[in-house]
Amino acid sequence: MWTGLVVILASVVVTAAALLLFGRSRAHEQADDRDADSRGFLGAVISGLFIVALAFYMVIVWEEGGVAEGNAAREAAAVADVYWQTAAMPQPQRDHIRSLLAEYPKLVAYREWPKLEVGESDGKTTETLHALHVEILGLPSTPEEVRSARERSLERMREITDLRRDRLDSASGIGNTGRIMLVGTIVGAVAMVIYPMLIGFTARKRHFLQMSLTSAVLALVCVLCVGMTQPFDGWFRVQPEAFTSLMEELAGIPSEQSR
Repeated sequence: MWTGLVVILASVVVTAAALLLFGRSRAHEQADDRDADSRGFLGAVISGLFIVALAFYMVIVWEEGGVAEGNAAREAAAVADVYWQTAAMPQPQRDHIRSLLAEYPKLVAYREWPKLEVGESDGKTTETLHALHVEILGLPSTPEEVRSARERSLERMREITDLRRDRLDSASGIGNTGRIMLVGTIVGAVAMVIYPMLIGFTARKRHFLQMSLTSAVLALVCVLCVGMTQPFDGWFRVQPEAFTSLMEELAGIPSEQSR
């Protein structure tokens, strides 16, 4: 947050200093009236390109965040389904599998989720997932209800593994297309500030205020865009609500009803 504020203030200061140092006097205004239309058209083109790049980037980021949140919900639902399947499993495997299933969302929410901000996974979570696979694979294939629960649980475990892999992939940040749109957004924002100065912006008070405000708004937009490159980091990051809710759900299942 503080870094973003520093960037915004720095952009305003640099813009203001450039206007004071290189801004032209009002005496030059009349000489350039014939070029006003062409200058205005080029400025509109630069603004349009900036808006297009920003729009595409926001769509990409929105979709990435939605996919990450949806995958987390599906992963939590799959864990809950496996927990219910344990009702048909024999002892002592049943209690061990239940303890691992109850531990998994805690590990994801409190250990792995913070590491996703830097694109890393948690080793303990990986070990717990592997242990679940081993325990479920070790279940007997008879009687029929145990075999059905085993197959259903293995299917869900494959889904959990795939969704976790997708979650870890999402933690690496947006793809190449998103990066290109981000670069285009930043370049467009910079061009929108530099262009008026290059064509000879005057240093009158209203222009000074206009350019300073424009610089602050564009810097804020760029800071927000950079802060959304990773769905598990930044101001709009995805929260582990699906797994914290899952912990409450599993804790509220009476053991006698799940047998």
